[in-house]
Amino acid sequence: MITFGENIYLWRAFRGLTQEELAKKAGIPRPNLSAIERGKREITLTTLRSLAAALDVSPGSLVNGTAPLYFNKAMFSRKSLENIAQISLGKSAKFSTAREKSISAMLSTIITNKVNAEEKKYTNTLKDRQSYITNWLILKSAVGRETLNNLLSRLDKYISR
Repeated sequence: MITFGENIYLWRAFRGLTQEELAKKAGIPRPNLSAIERGKREITLTTLRSLAAALDVSPGSLVNGTAPLYFNKAMFSRKSLENIAQISLGKSAKFSTAREKSISAMLSTIITNKVNAEEKKYTNTLKDRQSYITNWLILKSAVGRETLNNLLSRLDKYISR
């Protein structure tokens, strides 16, 4: 499950809003929104309602961790996840579905960022880091933390060979 702050971030990204834009629409200071997204600030019911209205979702969706529907959890079979891992590593050119291709692209972003960090290549831009965070949260909300960690550990085995 994703945290409240992660859910705000995902909905903001899904709506294509910057922190500044969402903060303005919700009538809260941008630093407060940043702290909320990072889980560093509690919010009032008034702020919850303002954020929900600005994101055009119900307050309950934000509180319950109902992320924007990028993918359906039930669509991830073991075979599908293995195919996604192979595609992400460039070991397979076969895409079973457009969804697998999309997930593979997200995983590739995560892998590239991880490899660069391990090799101490800190040339990533802010946009690259934001893409990494967004992809990580989207996948975590879609397949769950355990499945995502399992998939990434499989990829680690292939990368370290």
